[in-house]
Amino acid sequence: MSLIGCSKDDDKADVNYITAKFNGIEERFTIISVDKVDYDGYTDIVVRATPNNDLTKIVTIGSEYGVVGPNEIWGFSYETDSAYYEQDASNFTSNITVNSDGNYVGTFSGSLIEENNGNVLVVTSGSFNIKY
Repeated sequence: MSLIGCSKDDDKADVNYITAKFNGIEERFTIISVDKVDYDGYTDIVVRATPNNDLTKIVTIGSEYGVVGPNEIWGFSYETDSAYYEQDASNFTSNITVNSDGNYVGTFSGSLIEENNGNVLVVTSGSFNIKY
């Protein structure tokens, strides 16, 4: 006999994550840091995240604070202990749906290019839901 239950505490898993498939392998990043950087006339939001089981992997997402809509992520990178990948601007899509009042929500997918050798990393099913 097995017993499975749900409670409102389970809802906590629905925030503070970045998740995606990198070349088909799903990763979930749950250690999150958020910085708002002020410039003359605008503010950027920069999120860095690592999985709790592998601190050598880092995802970074950057966009202008308060701006929502398609393709508003100006910076996306994925770093491991052996490689650094940045978004291929010609083959990377995103959609930010919430970007204010301590909430940052959206989706992303596309290609990342390894800076040293041009290897391509394909990202699918990317999403984030962050409260800060």
